Amino acid sequence: MATTVKVSARIPPALAKEMEKLIEAGIYSNKSEIIKDALREFLLKKKYLQADEREYIRNMLKAMEPILAEDWESEADAQWDEYGGIDYEPDKA
Repeated sequence: MATTVKVSARIPPALAKEMEKLIEAGIYSNKSEIIKDALREFLLKKKYLQADEREYIRNMLKAMEPILAEDWESEADAQWDEYGGIDYEPDKA
């Protein structure tokens, strides 16, 4: 079963060029990562637009927990396994 869905979109060349700059700078590994990051931020802002800033941050972090847990163990992030560190454990609070 696939863990992602392919979505196609047309964007202006200038935006594509800016995306390439982020990839070349090593900030993102590919365009999909940029789009996922931007979409997550957009959706969270829309969802919590009316909340005060402290509540927005609290809700944003709570909403990101399942995404982070899924991404942490994904094959796409397997290259980080060799660096060791700690296993990801969501905040139980």
